[in-house]
Amino acid sequence: MAVELEYLYEKIAPEYHIKLHTEGCFGKMIAWTHVVEEIEFIASLHGEELVFCSGMSCTSDDWLQRYINELNRHHAGGMVMSFREGETFSQKIVDYCNKIHFPIFSAAWTTPYIDVMRLFAEILLQNEQRETNLIAALKNAIYYPENEGSYLSHFERNGFYRDMDYAVIILSCHTYDDEAGNERLRKIEKSMHFLLGNVITYEEKGRLTVLAIGCPLSKIYSEFGKICKKDSNVYAGIGTVADGIREIHLSYEKAYTAYQLTKTAIQTNLLSYDELGIYKILADVKEESIYPAFVQETLGRLMEYDKEKKTKYMKVLEVYFENDCSIVHTAQALYCHKNTLSYKLEKIKKILGYDILANKNRAKIIVAIYILRLGNEYFY
Repeated sequence: MAVELEYLYEKIAPEYHIKLHTEGCFGKMIAWTHVVEEIEFIASLHGEELVFCSGMSCTSDDWLQRYINELNRHHAGGMVMSFREGETFSQKIVDYCNKIHFPIFSAAWTTPYIDVMRLFAEILLQNEQRETNLIAALKNAIYYPENEGSYLSHFERNGFYRDMDYAVIILSCHTYDDEAGNERLRKIEKSMHFLLGNVITYEEKGRLTVLAIGCPLSKIYSEFGKICKKDSNVYAGIGTVADGIREIHLSYEKAYTAYQLTKTAIQTNLLSYDELGIYKILADVKEESIYPAFVQETLGRLMEYDKEKKTKYMKVLEVYFENDCSIVHTAQALYCHKNTLSYKLEKIKKILGYDILANKNRAKIIVAIYILRLGNEYFY
């Protein structure tokens, strides 16, 4: 629950003698402030702090560069350093900070740090309360969409109006879970504001839910594409764009469907609901009890035969249909001779008791396979 450094700087620049020396604030977010005078104490930072330093321990540019490098390594959000009249950062230090995208500020020797830090603390605490209210409003919009009074006013008070575009993204990276939580997930959450602009985020049951506000779906897909390509342990589902606040719950449901399918039916770690094809129909059917009966009717005999005889005819059938019922391509995919495959397909027909190539049966088999992939575990 951090605040943009640029916003904090705007609040203090008119009243206090504090000057930005880098090319910008580089989209840094600030969660708190801290005073750190010595390099060895930097390791105590948690990340996203704006660090204040009197400069009394600074003996040279080399010392200052090591100090800044450690701040950056421990994910500080920026630094404010005091200077006597006529002194400031060297061009070498400014160039280095621009290179690593680390914002630095100079303050007058007489600047009252305590007053600046108190002002920042007030802004940060107000923002934390605002974020808490918005998270509660988002959860109400998702789980209790009919109760508009529990979320509409909170959104609109913060400039998120009912006719704006909203899209939900759900992601996880359980590989990085440990006793201290999930640091990888926390880092992704911190990056969302910088990547997507206006967002509301919360973590629940090891999953991060992100509401992107006024952000094109193409940009959302592009940014999450970079995250998921860089780290195959991150799984993300992107919902459709909700046309207004009242439809946020629909975007959430579709994001959750896409997210679930990355872990079951479709072998990828990033899915947009718009990519799901037939799974849109299957996943949106509310009466899921029809699935077991349909699968049993279509493929039950073959599944039971595999279980009893320890065979893998279901695997053969699936690969056969994946290869458009081509004997040649299926044999290549299964690394077996065409004659061997033909024998197995005849065996499958006998077990099932119907012609698997008849149009109505082909359609049923394909749908049954898709339904099986929707399950928690793959069927072979």
